Amino acid sequence: MCDLWYNILEVVLVFELLSRVSKYIFIALIYYFLFNFLKIMMADLRREKNYPKETGFILVEENGKKHMLFDINTIGRADDADIIIDDPFISSKHALIAKRGSKLVIQDLNSTNGTFLNGKKIKKPVRLKENDEIRLGTKKFTFLRGETIGTGDRSYLQ
Repeated sequence: MCDLWYNILEVVLVFELLSRVSKYIFIALIYYFLFNFLKIMMADLRREKNYPKETGFILVEENGKKHMLFDINTIGRADDADIIIDDPFISSKHALIAKRGSKLVIQDLNSTNGTFLNGKKIKKPVRLKENDEIRLGTKKFTFLRGETIGTGDRSYLQ
């Protein structure tokens, strides 16, 4: 009978020890997940802070689709282009629109079919003006001063 009590007491003590240890392990896991969550949040906040500034200008396609322009904008068919245009006559990296001072310039990136500004093929960087018409492949765009619509996603669809 005494051995039975010792066995029960031993089981209770082992259970109590496991309970205490698991409690601290659980608390440590909570802190671990919290730490990783905060680390990811801080990385996202830092990335947002370093995100390119908007210029206040937009490109409007003939179909009305709008693209907010940033300090540097690559236009082309490639997945890593800032403005992706699905047109077989547009090169992977077709053109670049970049901020120079307070103005924006457009530059052809040695595309196959060229970049046209107001009907003329451009060979060097050219300053963009309000209502300029840009043609890349079969697509036409109008360059306008736009409302700033926030940072984050680089494609603004209407």
